[in-house]
Amino acid sequence: MAARFDTSGFTDALWGQMRAGYVLGMVGLLPVAVALALVLAVPCRAEVSVIVGDPAGRVAKEPDPDRVNEPFAVAFDAEGRMYGVEYTRGNRLFRVAADGAVEFVAGRFHVSKHGDVFPPDAATAAADVRFHGLHDVAIGRDGIVFVADTFNHRIRSFDPATRSVAVVAGTGEAGFSGDGGPAVTAVFKQAYCGSLVPAGDALLVADIGNHRLRQVSLRDDTAVTIVGNGTAGKPVDGAAALATPLSGPRAACMTADGTIYLALREGNALVEIRNGAVRTVVNAAGKAGYGGDDGPGREALVAGPKYVALDRAGRVLIADTENHCIRRYDPESGTITTVAGVPTKAGMAIGADLRSTQLARPHGCMIAPDGRLVIADSDNDRILAGPAD
Repeated sequence: MAARFDTSGFTDALWGQMRAGYVLGMVGLLPVAVALALVLAVPCRAEVSVIVGDPAGRVAKEPDPDRVNEPFAVAFDAEGRMYGVEYTRGNRLFRVAADGAVEFVAGRFHVSKHGDVFPPDAATAAADVRFHGLHDVAIGRDGIVFVADTFNHRIRSFDPATRSVAVVAGTGEAGFSGDGGPAVTAVFKQAYCGSLVPAGDALLVADIGNHRLRQVSLRDDTAVTIVGNGTAGKPVDGAAALATPLSGPRAACMTADGTIYLALREGNALVEIRNGAVRTVVNAAGKAGYGGDDGPGREALVAGPKYVALDRAGRVLIADTENHCIRRYDPESGTITTVAGVPTKAGMAIGADLRSTQLARPHGCMIAPDGRLVIADSDNDRILAGPAD
């Protein structure tokens, strides 16, 4: 199923990227010279673009199968196409084509609830698969798309060439077992994250119900715990990675040197795992709140962080979801700042830039191939993009 997304939110800005001498804009593929002339001729007042969804935010109480509902994360393939996942208001994987059409490529449309339990889904045809609460999406160098099928306790993959879905990790039952063994027979309890490591040969899986961060190897198809001792609690600064408790491990990313950044949902914190040791770098107190912008990250407050990703400078983008904003932690300076959203104020108003644009419980955030910051503005049923600092 394909549907056009609403472009009315960015009539004053060209959305696109240069590829093979062309720019993709509102009016289609244009030669670069022509596109540049248009850019110079039209005042660029609206820096923020609505890529998917309605500029007015959520337009219907009940989910519409022809629209994207509650997007939770995005990723880009080698061709620059954006993929995204819907949470429980749709439960589908979608992709945005070069002409701006939204295509739902995997998953049956259905509305589910957090506590729903379904029998393990054995379907492989993309249109027949029943996902449940998709949270994350990542794309390998070979074009295979990985999704965190959270409430089905699995990581699954979609092959665009065959339109088929496969199980990468998890049995579909909730629990804990299988460390060191085959990933498909390992048992998870709400797999919230499935981010690729820089080498592209493994996935970091936030196994939140088991208070662990696990790693799934794509080379030998095994699963193993790499952070967390399996108990819930405040992380211990200086502890070995496997010796610390964790409070709601929700999302993780890895830098080129192997450092891991882990967002703790219940712990309201960002933890760094470097050289095997744990240290809280944002919100050492663990108290939910908002504060500390432009100061030391350890003294700042965040509330229910739901996602992390790296920008091009190696800084950590944090979806500070319950504060309705995106924050950024700089490992070099140890400081934090807000880069998108109006802190603590949920809303739908689009401002002149990302800092003056209201968000409503954003989840995924990512730097696009063209350098813009893309945000899954979940409770507004839209995906936004704007210049990254």
